[in-house]
Amino acid sequence: MSCRYEGQRDMLYNQTFNLDQVSFASEGIKDAQQTMTALKSANKELKGMMKTVKIQDIDNLQDEMMDLMDVSNEIQETLGRSYSVPDDIDEEDLMGELDALEADMGTETEADGVPSYLQPDAEPDLDAELRLPSAPTGQATAPAGRSNAQAEDELGLPAVPRATLRG
Repeated sequence: MSCRYEGQRDMLYNQTFNLDQVSFASEGIKDAQQTMTALKSANKELKGMMKTVKIQDIDNLQDEMMDLMDVSNEIQETLGRSYSVPDDIDEEDLMGELDALEADMGTETEADGVPSYLQPDAEPDLDAELRLPSAPTGQATAPAGRSNAQAEDELGLPAVPRATLRG
């Protein structure tokens, strides 16, 4: 008898499997129908939109944009011109002058990295001609007639007596 139950059980499993297969196939067809309906609707909508958009119009817009960008670049170049530089100057000449200036600057700065026009022996009589005082050395010197006994603050200035401070 157990064989009989096993046979019925196998038959029920097969029937359930077949029903599940039919159900899956039915759902697959329904999904395909919905997909087809959505595609048809999208196709119809795209065709309607394509009637308003023409490739030639897009090409014309692109050409106009390129022309406008060219005009904009010409305007920027015109506004960026230098008034002091003539148009007939050759770039090779300018590069040659720049190289010569760089070479001059290289020879000027050979002495301790100080340009020749800032070196002390370049113009020895310049201070005398302009009657300029010598540069301060950072050491305070006492005026004639005063002693160095006067106290100084942290900046090297004479200290103010405490009696004169109001607080």
